[in-house]
Amino acid sequence: MKRPLKKLVFVEPKSTHLHIYSRVCIPRLGSVLLGTVMRSKGYDVRVYIEDIQAIDMKEVLSADLVAVSAITSTAPQSYKLADTARAAGAVVVMGGTHTSFMPDEGMQHADFVVRGEGEFAFQELVDAIQRGDGFDKIQNLTYRTDAGQIVSNSERPKIPNLDVNPIPDYRLIEGWKPGGVVSIATSRGCPFSCTFCSVPGMYGHAFRTHSIDRVLEELTLHKGNLYTFFADDIFTANKKRVKELLRGMIGKGLTPQWGAQVRTETVDDPELLQMMHDANCFNVYVGFESINPRTLKLFQKKQDLAKIERSIEKFHAHNIRIHGMFVVGSDEDDVETVDATAEFALKHDIDSVQFMILTPIPGSPDWDTLYAKGDKYVINRNWSLYDGHHAVHQPRRMSPYELQMAAINAMSKFYSWRGIAKKILKGDLYYMTIRYWGKKMLREWWKDDENRAHVDWLRGQLYAEARELGHQSVKTIGLPAALLQDKLGLLLQRFLGELGVTVVPLAEAAVEGAREAMDCLITPMVKRAEQGREEFYANLTAVSEALRQRWDKLPKVAFPVIGGQGPVFEPFAKIGLLVTQNLDRIRDAYKTAGVAEGLWEAA
Repeated sequence: MKRPLKKLVFVEPKSTHLHIYSRVCIPRLGSVLLGTVMRSKGYDVRVYIEDIQAIDMKEVLSADLVAVSAITSTAPQSYKLADTARAAGAVVVMGGTHTSFMPDEGMQHADFVVRGEGEFAFQELVDAIQRGDGFDKIQNLTYRTDAGQIVSNSERPKIPNLDVNPIPDYRLIEGWKPGGVVSIATSRGCPFSCTFCSVPGMYGHAFRTHSIDRVLEELTLHKGNLYTFFADDIFTANKKRVKELLRGMIGKGLTPQWGAQVRTETVDDPELLQMMHDANCFNVYVGFESINPRTLKLFQKKQDLAKIERSIEKFHAHNIRIHGMFVVGSDEDDVETVDATAEFALKHDIDSVQFMILTPIPGSPDWDTLYAKGDKYVINRNWSLYDGHHAVHQPRRMSPYELQMAAINAMSKFYSWRGIAKKILKGDLYYMTIRYWGKKMLREWWKDDENRAHVDWLRGQLYAEARELGHQSVKTIGLPAALLQDKLGLLLQRFLGELGVTVVPLAEAAVEGAREAMDCLITPMVKRAEQGREEFYANLTAVSEALRQRWDKLPKVAFPVIGGQGPVFEPFAKIGLLVTQNLDRIRDAYKTAGVAEGLWEAA
């Protein structure tokens, strides 16, 4: 491909869903950084961050090359924009975290995908197009050969010295006005391995930095802005370096109100805390993730509840506000855990919060265990719902519908008149406003057709069998006796007993008259056989099919069996709803049965 390229347009589409940052745009730096690089090489550059200003499609369609950055939740509209630009004749390049990990998907809508850190790959790509060279030597590039084959070149080593990149020029962003909010990255990479996070996959575990002088220079260029967000994955990962930076900021009078992402361990250094206060730190964004010790262990978070409580106390003691980030919906969470998290946030007066629903995004370890390898149900593959505000996977201890409603209810509890009143009593008008906006945002969330449709769909999945057969119409249930050879079947039998249901174990050659004694038949459906037990699952499938044929007119309820996974609450809930409409009673029966069968400890 050889084409003259003069005008380049970079675009970051905005999320289609409301969230707590909808009113305050903290721009990502990828597009403006690449735009700055290419402007320095003589190109006519436009940068559109849709959260700042609406995209001018005339400008996009008049470009020679359009570069679209996509995160997972913006992938659908990013692809739509890419399709439109390609149809108009532009060369389309996609980047960002989503297409970095899904390059083949991105190539369905683009001419090229730049994966991971794109500064050098993008420059080399544009140069190659201008010259008509081949693309096989450009690391981090995915492209299409003349024969139509999609090729992903090798990964490029991470940039060791970030100072090779220019300071992003915010003046390239259409609609941006000085004096507002800016992002400044002082480092890249995260040494930790939280299972839900894609940062290490994108930027690596090695902690790489800009020099202190370079950061101070960038702060000087933005002097007078309202708020600076240090866009590091963990701002205080190297405490000695951060102290040097803060010392420089204080010494040079470069102390706008600022915030950054940090971990709870930050408060273990009293000198650092005091310097953050002295440098005018306004707030910190802390990934608390959970108050459930089992969930923290599952997330590989390497912190406990005592650390969380101590960090809240010490940040507040230094007049540093806290935005607490929690992830709900792990295999160790239940409805009560989510509600308790909201109570915890109110009790400790965390200034603002996000209750993000666990979401298996590409590039995260959870992607491999929840999605790509199929160890769990992924119940929805609409990328626009992968924003942390919509349940898209099957948790173990509650149904997806209950997880969705628990997260919404937790937000509603925190962003309530009760929460607003706490800030009014403290005279904190700023966070009173934030909490009021959160309350209003939740009302707006429910007005969105797609949000309501998703909640209705989740509820429909849970109540499908009960809607068909009716509540309280089931007193006696038959199930294959073969299922009782498995701990899952024994748990199901005990669970039904807790609900007052009589269980009739059925062999393939069941006695006549059993039909009249049963209200419905549970028919196990083997989704995956556990290694080493293939014969058992084959027999269970054969017996279940024989029973289905024998009593073809008897109402049947499918019960998924996934070998090696252990029990999942939702199939039990679906059966329980045939007996009672009280989900709390069903949940109690499930917990009691699990304890009795030795599958988990009593709470």
